[in-house]
Amino acid sequence: MKSRIVLTQILLLATFISCNKEKQERKVTCTNLYDYAYSENCPIGSLCTTSICNEYQAIWKELFLEKNNLSESYFNDHIILCQSDTITWMDGISFSICYKVKIGWAIAWNCDQFIIKIKNGNSLYPSINIPRDEYLSKENIRIAIDNHAFSSNMTAISNDEVLKFTNSEIALDKMIKDANVSTLCTRSVFINDLGHISIEANAEYVNEVNLCIVGTIDLINGNTHFYDTMCRIY
Repeated sequence: MKSRIVLTQILLLATFISCNKEKQERKVTCTNLYDYAYSENCPIGSLCTTSICNEYQAIWKELFLEKNNLSESYFNDHIILCQSDTITWMDGISFSICYKVKIGWAIAWNCDQFIIKIKNGNSLYPSINIPRDEYLSKENIRIAIDNHAFSSNMTAISNDEVLKFTNSEIALDKMIKDANVSTLCTRSVFINDLGHISIEANAEYVNEVNLCIVGTIDLINGNTHFYDTMCRIY
């Protein structure tokens, strides 16, 4: 009888230790970058001003508003144009534009690109009826973007204007709590697959060789996601 009691006590103690261990906060370390260091790649005031750039920047804006169901006022309040250019490459000429998305205190930067002239004789994407060796119309570009043809893409963003968190510290605190780690450091603010502005943060586990935790938080709905991976240099 005594042996059964002792065994039960041992099992209960083991269960308690195991549960307590699971609840323990994992120790990590990271170095904070200065605010919006990640956005240095998007300097304001580098817009191309040639007639071709002006024409395709206007087309980009029209398609951007249409595809994302955004109003002109939303664009003016939340989109900051940074830089644009035309790029000549093996398949033709593309137009590229980078911009910042600002909602409250959060600022993400992003770039879109689409083909504007396909090289004569190019036989890629034969099922798509887009002319060769001439500058493309808005509808041609829409087709290219819809089919991701010739590296054409346009970011999907939501028309949300209110963040779930009043500042970045509160958002980061939620990430730290959800991840059950001692700290996290913001690495970037970006647009996620839902079109929501989001934060990515990471940290390196203490006493674990080259193992880091990376997490994201959606600043619109508050959802968090985490994964462990090899550390990368920032």
